[in-house]
Amino acid sequence: MSARPKPKKADKLADGVVTRSLERRREIVRAAYETIAERGFEGLRMREVANRAGMNHATLHYYFAGKEALIDGVLHYIVEELSIGHDASAKTEACSPRQRIADYFSQILRQMRDQPEMFIVLTEINARSLRDSGVRSVMARHDRGWNRFLSAVLKEGIQKKEFQAALDPDVFAKVIISFLRGLYLTYAGRAEDMERAVHSFMRVLS
Repeated sequence: MSARPKPKKADKLADGVVTRSLERRREIVRAAYETIAERGFEGLRMREVANRAGMNHATLHYYFAGKEALIDGVLHYIVEELSIGHDASAKTEACSPRQRIADYFSQILRQMRDQPEMFIVLTEINARSLRDSGVRSVMARHDRGWNRFLSAVLKEGIQKKEFQAALDPDVFAKVIISFLRGLYLTYAGRAEDMERAVHSFMRVLS
């Protein structure tokens, strides 16, 4: 068996540049996320984000051309951290659709208790989207992924007669998203009340 070719020096350098670039982008996103959590969307200033990330204003704009691109990065970061918007049930595919939805709600409740600042950031961005078409467009793109995941699980549950046959999967997926968005606003800091609301909501599906 022939020996594997050693990576070329140029390839190593390229990989290192890519890795560093990704790290810098994440540093900027984290700085923007922390700024929104502390000061709200109105307190988000590109120059302050750059200072918090330890770089100059021009360098920040090299990675993110403007606020919309930065908000897109923040939402992507939250999606990764909270598994919102993609298949969060990858480890439970053998479970029934109803159990997958129940597990998903439990996961969101746990995150609301353990990482409340993320829901503060989401709420701030959502509020801004009501009067900013650019931010609204960014949010809508992420919501479509979230909706696809929920709709697929609901459709499977209807086919297996675990959920009401009259449910429209796509419409009810949007209802779930709206419910989860309102849950934190209504019951922030009151975990037991959140859990009771989720249990009541699950009964509607049956």
